[in-house]
Amino acid sequence: MSPALMARKLLVLLLGILAASTLSACVTVRFNEKKRLGQEAMIFDANPLAAQMSGKIAESREGAIGGFNSGGAGGCGCN
Repeated sequence: MSPALMARKLLVLLLGILAASTLSACVTVRFNEKKRLGQEAMIFDANPLAAQMSGKIAESREGAIGGFNSGGAGGCGCN
């Protein structure tokens, strides 16, 4: 076999492996598995109380509500 043909076969093989590994990473989470994702180890902030306090400070300083835990209200006053 020529080196060009071997290189092309290797490239096709590597692209196939990459595509298979990328496409297999997408999964649907069932409702009974979502409890595990909401555990304390999966929380974004290490200290939720400090994050809530800094959010309150930012809301009052900027005069806007929005961002992480807003109820859908924006800084413009609309709901």
